[in-house]
Amino acid sequence: MLSKEKQFIFIHNFKTGGTSIEKKLGHFDALSKDVQDHRTIKDFERLTQRATYAKLSAYALKKGKSKSSLNAFKNMMHPELTKSQYNSYFKFTFVRNTWARMYSWYRNVMKDPMMRASYNIIDTNLSFDDFLTTYIEHNTFSQLYFITDTKGNVPMDFIGKFENLQEDFNYVCEKLAIEDSTLPKLLVRNYSHYSKNYTDKTKDLIYKLYKEEIDYFKFEF
Repeated sequence: MLSKEKQFIFIHNFKTGGTSIEKKLGHFDALSKDVQDHRTIKDFERLTQRATYAKLSAYALKKGKSKSSLNAFKNMMHPELTKSQYNSYFKFTFVRNTWARMYSWYRNVMKDPMMRASYNIIDTNLSFDDFLTTYIEHNTFSQLYFITDTKGNVPMDFIGKFENLQEDFNYVCEKLAIEDSTLPKLLVRNYSHYSKNYTDKTKDLIYKLYKEEIDYFKFEF
């Protein structure tokens, strides 16, 4: 999420309270499917790269795609985000214990027919163990991936914790001069504690798949 008015960039990691944060910060009025902004820091970084848009414009023109060429040219001349803005804006994100987040994601997928279809899951009673061992293997779901720039650095000014969501968001609001920091309660789910749903095998599997982020954020099971 990008706000030129408040001069911030918010990186919304999945299942970290980001929907409530986006709602509070005015990204959307009514909650609907896919209204959230899940762009990575790399995506925002690329908005500032005028040379890239110049090449895209020339390539599209060469291929006879005048509309695409014009759009790329407009992005080159009037970028959504300049390098100066990118460097100066307050950049923040929230992260969540990896084991807890993956269990929350499983519950989210299993309750939503469209999400199950995107995973090609037919069995509506698919176990958590089978979900992890069969469908979770993509590095791009890593929280660290979302906040690492093209040079391999993490340029965040603040990284809040889902476990201290309201308290850490209070700090964000102080930085952004927002008086009322009370978060709306959106997409709240009630289910058993994540630790009760892991076996030794799946606990170790998550560590293997997401070792980099677990070690970086010092998460513990």
